[in-house]
Amino acid sequence: MAKDKRPRGLGRTAGVPPPSESSKDDTNASSSARFNPLGNKDTQSTTKSKGKDKEPKEQNQDQDMTDVNGKEKGAEPETASLALQGDTEAGDELSELRQTYDAAQKQFVESGAQEYLRGTIHECDRMVRNCGKDVYPSAEFNYIYASALHDFSVFGAEPEEVNGFVELGCEFATKAGELLKAGSDKGEGWLWKYHVVAGRLLLQKADALHEEQEAASSKKQYQKLGNEINQTLKEATILFSTGFPMIPEGEEKYTVRLDKDVDPGADTSSINKSIIKVVAKAHERISAAANVAIHADRFDDYDRRKQWNEWALQTYRDVTQDTPENVEAWQGIATCLHSIVGWWADQADEEAEMEDEDEEDEEPEDEYSLPIYSTERGQMSLQAVEAIQKAIELARKSEGLTSDLLTLGAECHLNLVNIAVGDKAAAEQSRKAVALIKEAIATFPDPALEDRYSEVLREFEEITKASD
Repeated sequence: MAKDKRPRGLGRTAGVPPPSESSKDDTNASSSARFNPLGNKDTQSTTKSKGKDKEPKEQNQDQDMTDVNGKEKGAEPETASLALQGDTEAGDELSELRQTYDAAQKQFVESGAQEYLRGTIHECDRMVRNCGKDVYPSAEFNYIYASALHDFSVFGAEPEEVNGFVELGCEFATKAGELLKAGSDKGEGWLWKYHVVAGRLLLQKADALHEEQEAASSKKQYQKLGNEINQTLKEATILFSTGFPMIPEGEEKYTVRLDKDVDPGADTSSINKSIIKVVAKAHERISAAANVAIHADRFDDYDRRKQWNEWALQTYRDVTQDTPENVEAWQGIATCLHSIVGWWADQADEEAEMEDEDEEDEEPEDEYSLPIYSTERGQMSLQAVEAIQKAIELARKSEGLTSDLLTLGAECHLNLVNIAVGDKAAAEQSRKAVALIKEAIATFPDPALEDRYSEVLREFEEITKASD
């Protein structure tokens, strides 16, 4: 059969859960005056602070201190600080700051409130202004300030303020890195956290650059911004790759999981959330990989798209080496492979338009022994199916099956339909895809899901019937 008549599916996002994206839609961050964190927002209110109107994206609906929007609509922000505790000496500003930031994270886990986070930022701002130097001479201080700014940019800032917090956070993360290189601090206990938060801030910066690129007025400006995004991803992934091995084995952190799937950017204020503990090393690697993969798919250039998908792919594979039953990691592997293969499929579609639609390929005796399956595209297509089958199998065992897993599985089988030479192989993969889509629709009733896959399902079934 002619290959250009086979269903193309819905691209990477079909059946793929929204990865973490700690960014906002607004990109107007620059200003002639230095950004003033929390400017005039303090009041004497004793209520919880209000959050931003838009939730960040997070794979499998997991969110943590740097990923979550804690909302209390209609309330005014409050700032809080801590008195020194324990063996801390009076006047030790850094110790007090450390305690305040620790309290901010504990407060978030318990209630989602932001008073101590605001207190952390105000204390950092005061210490910078009073130190009498261009740079506060402590790597830990600069790390804490950068981390608090990142946290607030995600779940405390108004949309028009986000990029200001991100830019300032990047500035203090850079200062922390410079002081660490100079040997001012050893970074014991928090060094891995510095690398992770610095990498996250750079991914937020890349988000802002992408929004600017989308509005570029010329091809030259578009390419320039693309180069800046690529360089920013390089810097971010170096930080991640350095920090991940430092995360202690067994280290845990809190994350918030939404009780239902939501579309990227959807308002989740009315959705129930539950706080759970996760293994930090796996969680941070999966979160970073999901973010980088999203950026990868924004590139028009194949080499860059492949480069960053492969970074994410390797990061997911590292997780499966440590935790072989991690469903999210196997799903991520399939997602990245599906994305790379999808680019090839798009190019093949363009080439097919120039070919004779009536031209038929000879039916091979052994489809899977053909050279196409030994190519990079063929191997990645097969590996994507293997990975998503593993994810679905593990999810069934843990009763964690989702429509995203099933529809991504169908898309991965579609990749093999599109490279199949013979009708028999195309029909075989089509049957498997049809079964997964029908299971998704039956198990997770949703009109939007039915509408999304109705045309693909019809085309799959036509291929199957043609071979009978």
